[in-house]
Order: sequence, then structure tokens, then C-alpha cells
Amino acid sequence: MVLEGQILRYYLGLFSLFFIFYLIFIIFFKNVNTLDEIIKINRGENTLSISNKITYNYNYFDKNIFKLIILFTDKYYKPINYGQFIIKKNSNFLEVLKLITEKSNYDYKITIIEGWEKYQLDNYLSSYYEDYKTIPYTDLIANTYIINSSNSTLDLKEHLEKYKKNFFDKYKDNKLLKKYGVKNILILSSLVEKEAKNKDDKLLISSVILNRLNKNMKLQIDASVIASLTEGKFKLNRSLTTKDLKYDHPLNTYITKGIPAEMICYVGQETVELLLENPKSNFLFYFFNILENKHIFSKNYESHRKQLNEYRKKIK
Repeated sequence: MVLEGQILRYYLGLFSLFFIFYLIFIIFFKNVNTLDEIIKINRGENTLSISNKITYNYNYFDKNIFKLIILFTDKYYKPINYGQFIIKKNSNFLEVLKLITEKSNYDYKITIIEGWEKYQLDNYLSSYYEDYKTIPYTDLIANTYIINSSNSTLDLKEHLEKYKKNFFDKYKDNKLLKKYGVKNILILSSLVEKEAKNKDDKLLISSVILNRLNKNMKLQIDASVIASLTEGKFKLNRSLTTKDLKYDHPLNTYITKGIPAEMICYVGQETVELLLENPKSNFLFYFFNILENKHIFSKNYESHRKQLNEYRKKIK
């Protein structure tokens, strides 16, 4: 019995030694992949799923060893991060394990288009974030941003808000900004964003809006009527009617006087900058001429009505 016990201990020791050497080999020397690849780890994803993504070309025994190592690492040493990770060719498991417990090494661009409404940004960003929630118009400046794939929606929101704050800090001495404040400048910029077709348009429409505010006139912006009907939740696939202009809503500038209560879209940096230039003109009215593909501006209502009636005759 003593001899048998010694033999058993010998083989157990031999097996343990072999197992340790094999473990060292597969952790430090065996390659996980033969090509560069990107894996995506979702928030809250289980250990088995993560292990399968990394060791998809390994045998059953090795897969289970890695699963145990990942489980132990995640629970007792360092949590597995989520996001997308670039795994370089011929990485060993230890390198991969270190990689997925750190901040993602994969960045991507997101481009928020000026003039987008809430439903458009929701559709766009929900493909990047599982827990995405609508971002208010006032929380960002439409632009292209570099985002780390480990960032949460809260990280994204903080990043966007920081960019907006830094942008307006550059204009802290601007007279128009001091007069109206950040929120109202953004609201006015959103009206310009939706109405204007190009840079020159933005300057002239900005001047009209500011002129009407100075004269205590209603702004009467068609884009605000559309926003009052849709509230940024869908696209209005029809032309406005006379009845629409009378729709009682805080965003409808045909009803409300002065600056509306909220923005009607996300605005781009250029639009805000052009508005803050406080552009000057004598215009108080405008309409869009489809035949000429441009806005027609007028200094008074008589001229505006005359040009508008002539235009309407041509398109009948």
C-alpha cells in the first residue's frame, strides 16, 4: 500500500508538472489568432461568451481553461471591460486578457449632422449604444467626434457637453451672447439651421430674425411650425397648411411672440458662429422660391407680398 501510494503521488506530481508547463505554454506561447481582428464585448456579457469569442479556434480543453482564467480574473483581479478591442496578429492569451481588462484600444468616429432632429440622432446612436437615451438639443454642437468604444452613453454625453462648453467659452465676451444667453442663441441658431440652405442664407436669415426681435415682431418661421407638429419625433411628409400656422404650440413662432421655448433641431458650429457675428441687413421678410432655388428677401411687407404673389402665379 505504501508503494502504491508513492507511485500514485509520483504520477500525480508528474501530471501536475505537465499541467503547469502546458498551462504556461498555452497562456504565454500559444497564439490566439493568426490575423488582426476586432472583438466586441457587450456590457454584462457572460464569461463563456467572451471566452468563445477569443478562443473560437481552440479545442474543448483549452477553451475551458481560458474560461476559468477569465472568470477568476473578472471576479477576483480586474473586471473585464466592454467595447471593441483590436487584437493584433499572433497575440497570446495573456496579452489578450490584459487588453480586455483595460480601456478599449478601438476608437471610432460619430458624425452628428446639423439640422438633425431627435428621431434621426436616436436612430443613429442607438446602433452604437445598447442603453442609449435621447440627448437634448441643447446638450451638444453637431460635429464629428472621436469616441472610444468603451465609452458609455454617459461618457458620450459628458464629452459632448464639454465640447459645447469649451466652444461657448471662446465667445464669452460676444455682445449677442451676453444679450441672449447660451440657450437662446442655440434656439435661434436652430431656427436658422432649419431654414437656411447655405452660408449666405444663414447670414441673411439670421439678420432677419434679429431684426424682427429688435422690432418686437413675431418671427413666423415655417420650420418652427413643423417642429410644433412633429416635436422632433418623425418627418412631416407633407406641405404646411394655413391651419398648421394657427396650431397653438410653444414652438410655433406664428403664435408665440419672441424666442420660442426650445430648440427645433441640433445645430452646427458654423451656424452658431455666423449668428454670433450679429449680421446686419434691412430685411424683415423672406420666402423660398423653388423655381430659383433660393430665398427671396424683402425690407417691408408690401414688397414681400408683391414678390410672393408673383411667385405663386408662376408655380400654379
